[in-house]
Amino acid sequence: MKVEESYIVRRRFLSSMLAGGGAALGTGVAVPLTYYAGNLREEPPLAFLAIPKAEYDLAPGKAKLMMYGRIPALLIRTPQPESALKVLVAICTHLDCTVGYKEDENRIFCACHEGYYDVDGRVLAGPPPKPLREFHQKELADGTLVIALEKENLEKTLEEPNA
Repeated sequence: MKVEESYIVRRRFLSSMLAGGGAALGTGVAVPLTYYAGNLREEPPLAFLAIPKAEYDLAPGKAKLMMYGRIPALLIRTPQPESALKVLVAICTHLDCTVGYKEDENRIFCACHEGYYDVDGRVLAGPPPKPLREFHQKELADGTLVIALEKENLEKTLEEPNA
């Protein structure tokens, strides 16, 4: 009687390990790609955003973070005496981290890599390669603030009778 060997041959073991590793790698690549593809199908970007006066009426030297669709927007009321309203895209131009306003320093700060911007969005220090993008804005007669990333969208909105 012949005894059958019950051990796994090295070649079969390596083939099984490679197949399992390939499946794991494929899953690791496929899952993020399906997430990314799902994000591509979401709503188109906003053409403009109308903000009631109560939401943007800030004291000098104060700031507020709002969402312009999926884009964070930083509203800053600059300190006295020139007190003006600035509306900037709150995404650092270095690695897309969300930025915040430091009231005590009157500047914008990115905590990811210590990037600093002034209230006009210009780079003061750190790794950011470009200034922050500024929203186009217009205050309507009723006090509503209309902001848009593209000037054409703002102008078209203001021309419409129901704007």
